[in-house]
Amino acid sequence: MRNVLSIILFSCLFSPALISQPIWQLKEHADEQFLAGNFPTALKEYQRVLLFDEDNRYSQVYGDIADIYLALGDDENAIVYYDFARKAVSSDSLKLEYSFSRILCQFRQQRFLLGLSDLYDLPETSSPYFEAKKNLYTAVCHFGLGETDRSLAYFIEVVDSAGMAEISTLIGDLKRFEKKYDPDRLQLMSIFLPGLGQLVAGDLKNGLNSILLLGGIGVYSYHTMVTYSILDGTLFLLTWFYRYYTGGHKKAYELGAGKIRDQQRVTYQQILEVVRRHAIR
Repeated sequence: MRNVLSIILFSCLFSPALISQPIWQLKEHADEQFLAGNFPTALKEYQRVLLFDEDNRYSQVYGDIADIYLALGDDENAIVYYDFARKAVSSDSLKLEYSFSRILCQFRQQRFLLGLSDLYDLPETSSPYFEAKKNLYTAVCHFGLGETDRSLAYFIEVVDSAGMAEISTLIGDLKRFEKKYDPDRLQLMSIFLPGLGQLVAGDLKNGLNSILLLGGIGVYSYHTMVTYSILDGTLFLLTWFYRYYTGGHKKAYELGAGKIRDQQRVTYQQILEVVRRHAIR
């Protein structure tokens, strides 16, 4: 009996009839906060609207909540609510917009393969706007996957000839950069000559340190062999040389990979700027 009374009391406390504000006022206040950039406050208000919207008259709120999570950088929750939003609306155009926003969240998490899969699942459309958007997002996916030549085939569909020339130049520069700082190449350099890969990658301090340190270990190992025994010298050499030798060429690989990732981000932003300036209208 006590449990039944508790449930009745809880239901009464949260009944829409007892809300101090009508739902439309909650929605209006949430919209104002959203437009003002007060996203945490807007999020709470939109969630209250969903809680008390028994007639599902405010299903567009799912999209608003997803947009807030996107603005706050919470891509996981944004994806969840974009899925809700797609199911809640009847407009095909809105469904597509939410799908593209969902794919954007995948981009921000470096999940380009998942983004490409979602693009392939999009329904066919005769809208030039959505077709251009699909080509752009597909180009970004291939670029993010390192398939720069394939990305060019889609960029050409969304920018004019001048923009395409700029993008081709940027991608060509990126390829040369990637070749120069190829992680496998830098690691191989440091395997044959400790510290060389780090020097080529621009880490002069640690590169020189590796050369001097390993050289010193080699000299001291030789001294140990001469002074004590070959076994003592060999054990000393294997213990310390292997430790720093292995760490050195791994560091060279990481340096190369990091430089390439940074340059890819720079090139990506440059390409988006070219698209903004040279998009086919």
